[in-house]
Parts: sequence; C-alpha cells; structure tokens
Amino acid sequence: MAAPLPSPGRLTAPPAWALARVPGLAGGERPLAFARLAGGSVNEVFRIDSRLGSFVLRLNGAAWRRPGVDRVRELALHRAAASAGVAPPIVDADPAADGLLITAWQQGRLWCAADYEDLAALHRLGERLQVLHALAAPDVPAFDPWSIAQQYLQQIEALDRARPPPAPLARLERSCEALRRNPEPACIAHGDLAETNLLDGERLWLLDWEYAQRSDALMDIACVLAYYPGAQRHAAELTAAAGMQFGAVNEGLAPRIHVYQALSWLWHLARGESAQGTGIPAIRPAN
Repeated sequence: MAAPLPSPGRLTAPPAWALARVPGLAGGERPLAFARLAGGSVNEVFRIDSRLGSFVLRLNGAAWRRPGVDRVRELALHRAAASAGVAPPIVDADPAADGLLITAWQQGRLWCAADYEDLAALHRLGERLQVLHALAAPDVPAFDPWSIAQQYLQQIEALDRARPPPAPLARLERSCEALRRNPEPACIAHGDLAETNLLDGERLWLLDWEYAQRSDALMDIACVLAYYPGAQRHAAELTAAAGMQFGAVNEGLAPRIHVYQALSWLWHLARGESAQGTGIPAIRPAN
C-alpha cells in the first residue's frame, strides 16, 4: 500500500474521511492499494483500489485557488462531458468538501509531445472535441480571459515581483477584445489540452476539467496550437476533425492562440517561475 513520497507539504496518504467516500470503503475498510498519481502540481490525486474497483480521488491542494478555477463550474462541465463519454464518469463529488472528486479509473497511456505532431492522434482528438462541443453548455459564467489576466497580475504583485511590461499586456487586451467583438457560438471548451490531460485507453479521454469554460469551439483548437506549435502543420486536419472548416475559422485562431500563450506566461510568473523551458512560446512586446 506504499505511495511515492510527495513533496514537502503534500499528503502522504488520502485522509480517512475521503477514503470513506470511495465505493467499497464506506464502512471503514482499508483500500486494497493506493498510489499518488503524477501530473498535477497543485492538487492531491490518488488512485484507490477497493473490492468494488479502481478509482481516482482528487482533493484540493494548498494552492488550489487560482485564477480561472471554480470547482462548481468544473463539476458542471465535467458532468456534461462525462454524460457523452468524453470525460471519465464521476462517482462522487463535493466541491465544498475540500474539492472532493472521485472518478472511475481508466486504463491507458497519457499523451506525450510527439502525439501532437501525429496526424492520426490529432484526428482522434478532433473527433472527441466535436462530440464535446456539440453538447449544450451548462448555465455557468462565460470565459473572461482579461479578468483572469488581471487576477494573475494581482498575484504577481503580491509576490513583490516586477509587473510584466505593458506592451505584451496591451496585446493580450487587444486579443481579448477581438474575442468579445467576434463571438463564436457558446459551447463547453476543455481549455487545458496538455499532454497530461489526454489519456489514450479504450477511447481518448479528456482529463482534469479545472480550466474548462463556457466558451467556443475554436478555443480548444487554439489551446492545442498554442501549447504545441508542432501541431500547426496539421491545423487544418485537426480543425476538420473537430467539425469546422479551417478556411472559415483560421482568422479567429490567432487571437485565441495568443490568449492561451499569454495566460500561460502569466500563470508561470504568478508562481514565481519563468516560462522559459516550459514549451510555452515567449511572449514578446512586438505587435
């Protein structure tokens, strides 16, 4: 039942009250096994095995309150995606109980950077996104990237770090304004299609719905292209697999790609880090 040693301040084992919410452990039974799952830098995530199956338990980490994260919205969008088989089924959830989320464990392989340059893999992702984007979006607040950027700036200032230069922030504001002026039809957007959030198993599962938003379908295409520039040579095929004509939407991708790049840049700065070496393209004051 040994779990890998966490970094300082992280849980070494799931708390008893949370284990009691896992199927098969409600009577105080001990899990058959548990293990901390890699991938998240903030949340406490464990695989739990009981006599009734295998499950993933997620609890808030110490720094879970971050710009763009809302546990109630996350749960509503995850539930909708799970109903269509895009996200793993939810077994139990209680945002007020330390963000508790229990999902069915899914066997598979997490993506790696090379998958975003593989046409067949991107086609599978596009097909999953088309299913997701066709769902009715729950009535949650719309994605507001400029508001999120302002929250990041407050965190950066609280760290007593220099405020980012004005030119790239002005460009981000222009990109956000372009999205407001030319809105696409609202849908559920996953919003964080990084390799640790895509699991190839019996199907391609989309994991970790923290940054899911009521936004538009182009945002998920832009997310992939922003995080993985190697995917850009297959942008037309990815877009087509997601149910859109690349020529008709290409112009709208540029501001959305920039929004993701800029928010990722601010995310690292708000953590006291540099975005260099992360794979996120540098945000330059040009344009």
